[in-house]
Amino acid sequence: MAASSIADREPGHPNSGNFLRDIVFGANDGVVTAIGFLVGIAGTVNNQGIIVLAGILTIVAGSASMALGNYLGVKSQREFYDQMERIERWEMEHKPDVEKQEIEEIYSKIGFSGRELEILVDKVTSDKELWLSVMMRDELGLSQEENGNPVVSGLIMGAFYLLGGIPPLLPFIFLKPINRALIFSVIVAVLVMGFIGFFRWFLNKGSLKGKVMETIIIGILAAFVGFAAGQVLTVLGVQGVSI
Repeated sequence: MAASSIADREPGHPNSGNFLRDIVFGANDGVVTAIGFLVGIAGTVNNQGIIVLAGILTIVAGSASMALGNYLGVKSQREFYDQMERIERWEMEHKPDVEKQEIEEIYSKIGFSGRELEILVDKVTSDKELWLSVMMRDELGLSQEENGNPVVSGLIMGAFYLLGGIPPLLPFIFLKPINRALIFSVIVAVLVMGFIGFFRWFLNKGSLKGKVMETIIIGILAAFVGFAAGQVLTVLGVQGVSI
């Protein structure tokens, strides 16, 4: 039975974690980028409409960039796996003795020896697909299960970037003046980051407080960087734009 089928029977091993990296990375980067940008621009621009427009453009552009970047990253990972697989197949075909010795070395390091090791090596090398799988996993440290669908991964990353980036922008759409909108934007961003931390805890367990606080602290640091960048613009003479 495949490992994934076994995991399906175990309630403690949910498959929902397969895209955890894309979800958390996308959502967290969206909210961090949004609040960092908004804190920075709110200190230099007095036109709330311009802030909203610039915020929308920043979030949309960031979402597209993250989606395409993740697509290329996952696709490159799959291409690398396929290339290594081709190399291993060639070596198994043209250098079977060397590859068999590598199997012996792999299992001897685990603790098998003597007749037990000989039987295990013969069993593995008698099935070329099993042999290949062992070489890919135990020699190269590569796993087929880690190769996600590039399109799906890209879409998930982009979608959750939007979901993370939009909430901090909403106060600037519905509230005035800018200072009031900024305060509520920061509050909303902290709540979103707290939820992301809760989501991480829900799937990974561990310390709920630790994961929530870690996510929020990273966001606050990003907001500070955005604010500092805005202050640098002011020092350089870039003034706010009035209505």
